[in-house]
Amino acid sequence: MDLASYVPTAFMESVKNASELITFAYDVPFARAVVFGVHIGGHLFVEGLLLVVIIFLLSQKSYKPPKRPLTTKEIDELCDEWVPESLIPPVTEEMKREAPVLSSAAGPHATINGKEVINFASANYLGLMGHEKLLDSCSSSLKKYGVGSCGPRQFYGTIDVHLDCETRMAEFLGTPDSILYSYGLSTMFSAIPAFCKKGDLIIVDEGVHWGIQNGLFLSRSTIVYFKHNDMQSLRSTLEKVTQDNKRAKKLRRYIVVEAVYQNSGQIAPLDEIIQLKEKYKFRVLLDESNSLGVLGKSGRGLTEHYQVPIDKIDIITAAMGHALASEGGFCTGSHRVVDHQVRTHFHYINLKQTWLTFEVNCIVLDFKIGMDLLSSGTWLINSSKCLMIIIFKTNMDLLS
Repeated sequence: MDLASYVPTAFMESVKNASELITFAYDVPFARAVVFGVHIGGHLFVEGLLLVVIIFLLSQKSYKPPKRPLTTKEIDELCDEWVPESLIPPVTEEMKREAPVLSSAAGPHATINGKEVINFASANYLGLMGHEKLLDSCSSSLKKYGVGSCGPRQFYGTIDVHLDCETRMAEFLGTPDSILYSYGLSTMFSAIPAFCKKGDLIIVDEGVHWGIQNGLFLSRSTIVYFKHNDMQSLRSTLEKVTQDNKRAKKLRRYIVVEAVYQNSGQIAPLDEIIQLKEKYKFRVLLDESNSLGVLGKSGRGLTEHYQVPIDKIDIITAAMGHALASEGGFCTGSHRVVDHQVRTHFHYINLKQTWLTFEVNCIVLDFKIGMDLLSSGTWLINSSKCLMIIIFKTNMDLLS
């Protein structure tokens, strides 16, 4: 056993020097002894002496200073001197700024902090917010259904307009079935974990919005990111994960992308994604939140824009708070896709139908009317951009 682990360095040096002297002394020709017929040399004697010293040191109890309880005065002094560390970072000047207060509808023109401004921050892409038909729908539904069902859909919260809206939504998009959610982001929170479980493989664009990222986290699946809207990166990623992973063919595998990326405004090349999906045998989950009502001749989104059959997409989600000027979200696809969410997922079974601006009865009726307006084609511009271009006749019109 190493003596250095138990004694100070100075003591070690002293023992070492003493052992060298003793060894030298016993190494001389006459430094020999015979014990029980065994010749004992100087080295053996020194080693035995060191062993005795080690045993002695190990047998000693460690020194502990006597404990004395603190007096009340000492405790008070320590408490006065103690300064706790902050649990949060310091508040900056930017954090102290108050959020702007909106005192009107968030239409093209809005009143913020008592001043009328042009609203460039709204996702009201088609200008449906404040439309007369939508306002009338809200008023009539409030009179008929009250302010809400006050219960989750799976128990006693399903109203006839829910079912009617889900049916019309599926008919509008050309899918077999659809399911409504009371909150737009909860659609992504629910759909991804409903189908993607622990051990499954998800290939996702690194530029997806926060709602999708949270759904990925809740799924506990294996997440692999590819470069934003880069099909070569997607191709190489799919190639790598399928070649290196022997279990890949046995796993549930998904590609998750946005139609129009909320963080960058770029449009996903759906035709190339479908080719890669079919080549490497993946399922596709497409979020159409920012493309529904904007892309395609009749506003049916990215599939119509690229003329891709909608049945090529396994799962489609979208929030209704953008072009449709409503609230909530939906997921659409096959009957099995919808039925699986109805029967298994928490957000549909247990959450009450709560809403941010008005109760869901108004919302779904708004969406029905919104689909009627979209179907008429009067609200769409022949453009692939998600920004609406406003043309003013004169500078005075712009300033006003």
